[in-house]
Amino acid sequence: MKRIFWIMTLCAALTACSGEKTTPIADSPARVVGRTATLDDGSISFDWSGVYIDIRFRGSYLAVELSDTKRNYLNLWIDGEEQPKLTSEGEHTTLVLFNDPSAEGEHLIRLQKATEAEQGRITLHSLTTDGRLLATDDLKLQRHIEFYGDSLTCGYGTESKSGSEPFLPETENCRYTYAALTAAHFGADYNLISHSGRGLVRNYGDSLQLSDPKTTMSSRAFRLFDEDPDSAWDFTTSPYRPDAIVITLGTNDFSTPPHPTEEQYIAGYRALIEKLRTAWGKELPVLCVVHSPYAVKCVQEMVKELPNTAMADISCDVYNRTTDLGASEHPNRYGQEKMARVVIEKFAQLTGW
Repeated sequence: MKRIFWIMTLCAALTACSGEKTTPIADSPARVVGRTATLDDGSISFDWSGVYIDIRFRGSYLAVELSDTKRNYLNLWIDGEEQPKLTSEGEHTTLVLFNDPSAEGEHLIRLQKATEAEQGRITLHSLTTDGRLLATDDLKLQRHIEFYGDSLTCGYGTESKSGSEPFLPETENCRYTYAALTAAHFGADYNLISHSGRGLVRNYGDSLQLSDPKTTMSSRAFRLFDEDPDSAWDFTTSPYRPDAIVITLGTNDFSTPPHPTEEQYIAGYRALIEKLRTAWGKELPVLCVVHSPYAVKCVQEMVKELPNTAMADISCDVYNRTTDLGASEHPNRYGQEKMARVVIEKFAQLTGW
């Protein structure tokens, strides 16, 4: 079966195709998973990496109209089969997701933001098909995991070929992270609240022992848009509620001197867990994934004192420091797979899943 994907302006798309119907995203039966904002015109905006939309339709043509404040890369699956990544850039661009006149029938599309918020905010405006959009209610999974983290969770360098390569947006892909792999293993929906270079109480390369709290993940964790400090996520009206939380923060805190003290780090960690449990539920299981050797001992002691909390140690010899490295010595997709094995084991012990 031949499937063709291309980018065209909205006017060109409407001229080239006939007998189509366009539906605002918010009015469609499509399923969007992640932190998003619904706009007055029926569009949906988001900037966190990993946000995905499931679209089921019957027909031979499907396109999405979107806008992007910068340039992002998007993962695409058609009927469960992974396709080459797409790009989004500029205002009111149409991405053709499916175009095969010989394949009129029911199809399932998943589109996912592969790159993090620094690469731009996406607004999905509408869907256009020559057929009919179908319900997606049955696609919601029984479990949901929310991941809080840094570049490891964003997928920095997961598609890169070596540790000496610089960061490039086209080699960042959250789809290959330990987070996405863990969620898939447990049959769970998921969302990623993560930003490269940010720490729990101190960001990468900061000259101070503690960074401005407004810039760390301890603050960003409660935002609707990662890049908008004035946006707040409404936990009370959230369309999803996680059944468990995974936190992978600390690598940037201890990456360069001056390091925060153990007391400062753990105080920040305790405060984040308490705030998240206040927002999502007091009994929520929390797995603390530790990548920095400096943080292992203090986190290990902390989880002993907090109920329904555990630690997964990926700080030493989990992945190969040559063949498993991507851009700027971050773990590539193979390193992430090895991290996922440790996380999955500890997560299962914690949750009983």
